Amino acid sequence: MEEIKDLIKIVTDNTKRNLPLLDLRNQHLNGNKEMNLFLGIKSGEFNDDVEASNGIYGSEEVDFKFRMLKSRLNRKLLNHLFFMDFSSKSFTKAANLYQEALDYMHFSKMLLNIEETKLGTKLLYKTIDLARECEYTVVVIDSLRALREVYAKTYRPKLFQSIKIQIEEYEALERSEEKADAIFQENRLAINSTVNNIKKSFEPYLRAIEELEALYRKTNSYNIFEKYFKIKVWYYELKGDFDNVLKVIGDVQKEHDKGNINQRRFDNLFADFAKGNALIKLKRFEDGSIFLEKMLNEIDNTSKEWYAFAEKYVMLYIQNKQFDRASEIFLRVANNKSFDKLEEIDLLRWNIFRSYLYYLTGNKKIIKKFDFRDFIEETPEFLKENAGYHVAILILQILNGADGDLSKLHYKLDAIDEYVNRYLNNSFSKRSKTFCKLLHKIAIHNRDFDTIVFKSKYLKEKLFESDVAGESFVDFEVVPYEFLWEIVLDGVKNFKKSA
Repeated sequence: MEEIKDLIKIVTDNTKRNLPLLDLRNQHLNGNKEMNLFLGIKSGEFNDDVEASNGIYGSEEVDFKFRMLKSRLNRKLLNHLFFMDFSSKSFTKAANLYQEALDYMHFSKMLLNIEETKLGTKLLYKTIDLARECEYTVVVIDSLRALREVYAKTYRPKLFQSIKIQIEEYEALERSEEKADAIFQENRLAINSTVNNIKKSFEPYLRAIEELEALYRKTNSYNIFEKYFKIKVWYYELKGDFDNVLKVIGDVQKEHDKGNINQRRFDNLFADFAKGNALIKLKRFEDGSIFLEKMLNEIDNTSKEWYAFAEKYVMLYIQNKQFDRASEIFLRVANNKSFDKLEEIDLLRWNIFRSYLYYLTGNKKIIKKFDFRDFIEETPEFLKENAGYHVAILILQILNGADGDLSKLHYKLDAIDEYVNRYLNNSFSKRSKTFCKLLHKIAIHNRDFDTIVFKSKYLKEKLFESDVAGESFVDFEVVPYEFLWEIVLDGVKNFKKSA
């Protein structure tokens, strides 16, 4: 009770009377201009400063008064970040624990700043205990340094020396962790590079794995282990060795079950996502279906992770040519209450799935409240960061128009040519390039089935011989190109019969 009494006095004496926050419980228009601006932006009524100034002050002039209002709102919104709810299911347990450690460290330093040494020191020890348990090395070091200052100011020489030794030990650990992080980030950068750069040599990734393993064995640090584990999984994914991906994950999960890996920090989601991907690549569709269904039932269905697993689930059924089942999973996603709140880029990706599934099944439920015609007729604007998605859209547009107006087909083929010349030289796999070349055969040979079959034989063999496994980081191959080409040929054959 004494501690609560102390906190009540501290808060009463040292915190602001009018909290610089928005009252989010009463979100309605009133005399509060900050709330009115907040609601106008949130609802989409105000899209720029001119509209907002006019709506709030009745003036289109964006003057000092409006800029100050916007500045106050911005600061109040930032203040709300102190009250983020990391305990919700949409965040990982590691994110929640890390935020808890940061909160305690912040509280302790605020108390020390106002000379509340007793309470501040107590909270520092609480911070250190949590940070040590979760292996948040930097938080431990910052807290120990704050304690060092306390014991220097209060002349506690024995405690000061004890803290000094601990700081030296953790600083040595932090240097090893920083070295590991530098290795990890450099190789992550390379992994996100072009296909050609990635496949020049796998040696750098092997060296990174060996270096990270050595640092992990030396320190037994979870922070190093996590990077070592991820690089190893990514290395085997790039090589297309998904049996080894499953082996690595299985070995790690066994070690975790034995208690040899930090129980509070281990990222199950990364391991589970890599496992689901590997099962699809290995065409273990039954195992994959059981596993992904289990994940969708266990994970919060408003989280990004749920949508990521749902995407893999759709891909599994597409890869297995079970398009009706894939459509069922898609409808499950589209009917999710949080679907419309997804980021624009995520909605684009799901609309591509939607459009391919409708093309393959004709199920009109899939395109409910969606303009499929507009989606397959409008040529997407050239954006390098969306090139993979836009190539998938252009391919679908060509497939959909393969039996239509030949001049329109030529136009779409020209559009995909521009993409090939701009982006596919280094950024995409041979499979995408090969398939785009195959599509050209439709128009070049005026939809003559026999000529297309004869002239495309080499490219078809090249496509069927290519390996999709290691290309997953750069392409967006919604439906296997081999199957799409068979659909194209069937369409051309039927077109010739009906002509």
